[in-house]
Parts: sequence; C-alpha cells; structure tokens
Amino acid sequence: MVGDGPRAGWRETVGARISEVDEGRVVVEIDADAKHRHEGGVVQGGIITQIADAAMGMSLLTLQPEDQANTTIELKINFIRPVVEGRLRAVGRVVEMKRTLGFTEAEVLDDEGRLIAHASSTCLAIPRKGWRK
Repeated sequence: MVGDGPRAGWRETVGARISEVDEGRVVVEIDADAKHRHEGGVVQGGIITQIADAAMGMSLLTLQPEDQANTTIELKINFIRPVVEGRLRAVGRVVEMKRTLGFTEAEVLDDEGRLIAHASSTCLAIPRKGWRK
C-alpha cells in the first residue's frame, strides 16, 4: 500500500502530500511558494521533478506485490510553462508493468489545471526488505 514504509522525510522537507490514491494512479500535491523558487523567481525544476517522480513511483506501488517496491532507473521530464506559486498536482499513472520493470508517466498541473510539466519514467522492481511489516 502506498504510504506504508519508512518515514518519507522528503515530503516533510518540501511540504508535499499524497492527496489521491487509486489502483495504478497517485496524486502528489505541493503548495508552491517562495521557498520553492530559484533565483530566477520561478519554482525550481527539481521540486517539480520530485513530485512527478514520487507520483509515478507510488502509482506502481499500488499494483506491485506487497514484497516489492521500486526505484527509478530512468526519468525524462519536459517543462511546459513556469510557475511562481500555487498548488501543483503531479498525477502519476502506470503505463505498463512487466515482471521487473514498470513504465509510468505524470502530468504536473497548476491550480488552474494548466500543464506545467510532463514526465515519464522506467522503474526497477526491488524487494521491500526490512520495512514492510
């Protein structure tokens, strides 16, 4: 189940939260403000990438056996438009799952539903040793 496991300190650090979980789909949100901006005045691309990557990986977790997790081995992201502040929603979904690889994509949307970024990733299935009870 998504959210079961060790404490996700990165979410606390950047203020992200899991807002929706469905089979093969997870939404991660963040309320972007000044602490998320780079010197150019817009939300830093790494923050956008972080929520997209998390939504994609967690979408796979909803379909994986309980003894498996995953780790990103390849990620591509296109930034469509800059954002200064407001709620960002990374909607991750599973494209296809194989025995050892999962293929996912995510759209990052602003609070008006406009596309901010589009990402895709390939993830490797790994064992959930030691943290899944």
